[in-house]
Amino acid sequence: MATNGNGSQRVHTRDREVTVPAILAAAEIEFATHGFTAARTESIAARANVVKGMIFHYFKSKEGLFEAVLERAYQPFSEALDKSLDKNLSATDALLTFVERLLAAMTEKPLSPAVFMLESIQNRGEHVRKLGMPSLYARIEILLQRGIAAGEFRKLDTWHGAINIIGLCGFYFCAAGNLSQADKGRDPLNRASLKRHAAEVLAFVGKGVAAKS
Repeated sequence: MATNGNGSQRVHTRDREVTVPAILAAAEIEFATHGFTAARTESIAARANVVKGMIFHYFKSKEGLFEAVLERAYQPFSEALDKSLDKNLSATDALLTFVERLLAAMTEKPLSPAVFMLESIQNRGEHVRKLGMPSLYARIEILLQRGIAAGEFRKLDTWHGAINIIGLCGFYFCAAGNLSQADKGRDPLNRASLKRHAAEVLAFVGKGVAAKS
């Protein structure tokens, strides 16, 4: 073991199945706070309680680690959509099921939206394109088009509709720090606040896409 200047012990080597998740969890915090550009591998290593060399052993580079964090963050979002595309569901039920599952995934990993937001701001989606991640927006468009064709949804710009749906879900998590100040210091990420957020988003989406009766 090695000892840092504060006297705490740092583990040199650990089993992969323990070390890799610890590094990814620490990296998610760092990248959600600073983005890829300003993130420091030294900070990630300290938070994960490993020597910095372990990051490069498992991920080869800072970029490799960032892309692993992106893939880990994207997977539950994609799965939320996959599980909602049941042909037995109406377009309305499919869309609301997706939104509910997407919000549940974001609640489970509330830093994920900020990681993608900073990837867009700092890198213009370069790493997302490199990884070949299928666009959630394009896939939601298909669902919206299905609802329009079935007469369940009003005529709308499906591209901007998809963007707005993702924005309604994810912006809340990106703005949590500001919201804690604006909402009289209440924690926007506690269970009650997240439940309220989910209910409002579901109601907003449902009313926003519905065809006029």
